[in-house]
Amino acid sequence: MYSYLARHWNPFWFTRLDARPLALFRIATGLLMLAMLLSLYPNWSRFYAADGMISLNSTGLVNPRVNSWLGLFYWTEGILPIEAFWPVSIALATLFLVGLKTRWATLGLLVLIDSQVHRNPYIVNGEELVWRMVLLYSLLIDLGATWSMDAWLRARKGQPARTTVFAWPVRMMQINIALIYAISLPYKFAQDPGWVTGDAFHWTVASDMWGPSGLPWITLAFGGLFRKLITFGTVVVEAAFPALVWFEKFRRWVLLPIACLHVGIALMIPNVTFFTLSMVGVFPCFLTGRDFEDLARLGAWLKKRREKPDTAPASGLGQQVAQSHPAT
Repeated sequence: MYSYLARHWNPFWFTRLDARPLALFRIATGLLMLAMLLSLYPNWSRFYAADGMISLNSTGLVNPRVNSWLGLFYWTEGILPIEAFWPVSIALATLFLVGLKTRWATLGLLVLIDSQVHRNPYIVNGEELVWRMVLLYSLLIDLGATWSMDAWLRARKGQPARTTVFAWPVRMMQINIALIYAISLPYKFAQDPGWVTGDAFHWTVASDMWGPSGLPWITLAFGGLFRKLITFGTVVVEAAFPALVWFEKFRRWVLLPIACLHVGIALMIPNVTFFTLSMVGVFPCFLTGRDFEDLARLGAWLKKRREKPDTAPASGLGQQVAQSHPAT
């Protein structure tokens, strides 16, 4: 064990990684953040203004969780209207998505999302916490190395392309993501007996708060076997991911199921759509250059299979007719 750790320690932490998976992570996460911020427009003032759903001017209000001094909104109260931050957040999410001034956009988004959490923690739905975590690590990663406007501008100036990034901040982010599952799974068993009996899927779908209307019948299919299959399947997938994602031969086999699991949750439980998709958005950081190369080979093979020659040699009766009536 010690020899194995010693042999793999430096390659794991101090090598350089292909920049393309991190660029894909940036694009996927940027799209989700932009969509979330756009959806907040009708309720931005209601959620974050001093006289919105929380009233900072109410007498006797003593709640250290609301309007914490750790957030930017605390320091700008009475100086800048809260409405001014919404277009700024949209601009920063767009810059992050296209990879223009990427590190500054990352810092700005981190500050703003952190400010949302500290102003009104009662509406935090999980995606803000995931993005706050990954944006913190992203400050240490060259997310604009490739597939970005920053890379395009560097190429225009004749600067060399950046194809790799330092491994250690990526590894820190990967470990933090894996710990989400390693820590949350035991809590599921401890706090909800439905995960032990295999009925957790039923209670989630049948819930008036979380589940979609009109679908509780699906949990009763096949005498309840379907709900137990989904419940225990979720346990297996979430347990396998943090344990096996580090090994090359297992990585794809655990990434695909857990991504499909989160997409399924987004479809079945609309109240947690952005949270569960935020996890899908960070999974590309576990990919490697080999995954992209294999995908390119697969695309080339499929393209070759679709291609047909412009002219095919005549055969059978058609060939005999062509030979008996030569062109003049």
